[in-house]
Amino acid sequence: MPTYERLDYGSPDGSHWGGNTSDSLGMYGVTPVVQYTAVGAASTYVTSWASSGAVTGSTFGFATAAAMSSFILQVSTINTAGRLIGLWA
Repeated sequence: MPTYERLDYGSPDGSHWGGNTSDSLGMYGVTPVVQYTAVGAASTYVTSWASSGAVTGSTFGFATAAAMSSFILQVSTINTAGRLIGLWA
């Protein structure tokens, strides 16, 4: 039967990792890093190609190209943050 080590002490309210944005976190052997904050709010992000007319936002199921760009930025930010702390390679 496998044995596991707990990362908390069994509080009924759960556990909290990284109490401050300056606290470092790392998983699966990567060097711990502080919270990833390199990108601002994705909802304010607009690309320069959105008004070119070459591609419409509705082509990809978004109301505007800006909305599609915002979604792409959000996913890219999640991906980068996950890679930095070692959630995935």
